Amino acid sequence: MLTVTSGTVFVMAIWLSVNSVKGKAALQLSRELGVQFRTAWVLLMKLRDAIASRRDTMMLQGVIEIDGKYVGGHIRPENRAEDRVDRRKAKYQNHKRLCALALRERGFGRPGHTFTCIIRDEDSNAAWAAARDRALRTAKILADEHKSYDHLTDLNELERVNHSKAYRSKSGANTNQVESFFSRVQRAYIGIHHRFSLKYFDWYVAELAWREDVRRNDNRNQFFEVLGRALKQPTSRYLCGYWQGNKPPDLIWEGDPV
Repeated sequence: MLTVTSGTVFVMAIWLSVNSVKGKAALQLSRELGVQFRTAWVLLMKLRDAIASRRDTMMLQGVIEIDGKYVGGHIRPENRAEDRVDRRKAKYQNHKRLCALALRERGFGRPGHTFTCIIRDEDSNAAWAAARDRALRTAKILADEHKSYDHLTDLNELERVNHSKAYRSKSGANTNQVESFFSRVQRAYIGIHHRFSLKYFDWYVAELAWREDVRRNDNRNQFFEVLGRALKQPTSRYLCGYWQGNKPPDLIWEGDPV
């Protein structure tokens, strides 16, 4: 994927990236390194692709929180209240919103792991597939009352919390940690990138999940982890020759849970 050669900004780019708590904008990196925006953008995307590869072998255990967050597809509401419509209804949506589905493992004294994937809607098929493939059967799953998680009882022990009544159930069940992760996504969206390209939303969220998981590690450990993953990653079939027209498909989960 990447090679270290004399005179490149490869190492410095990784250091500047991991030193940014909420993520790194390509425009800022291009200014700091004195390179073109295109160079910084592709380099950061290659690093995100390498970081996202950690999901291939990820298995969660213990107590796992599951939830989804929608991003994109904003339509400016009409000026007059009587002209506005309820954008939550399917017939009024522009179908450009995507959902980040996250399974967050509680670490109990250590940072847990966070698995993410991008789906078109928060539906039961995606929740089932994610729990089936990334959670041990001995794990306990905590979820809110969204109907997408109803069938997870067939896979794992499941406990629910009704957020319309309380953020935490009487038994102590909550999804606060996965909600905390989504707040990091929101802060990166507003404060760093100002928007995510939905085509690459999967890589952005996977990178932020990694930042959430290693937030207590020092810069040195974060740097060498990213460096190692980048050097082990094969040539990117999506980003090699990007500016010559090689574009990746939409990185959206479309699988069948059966």
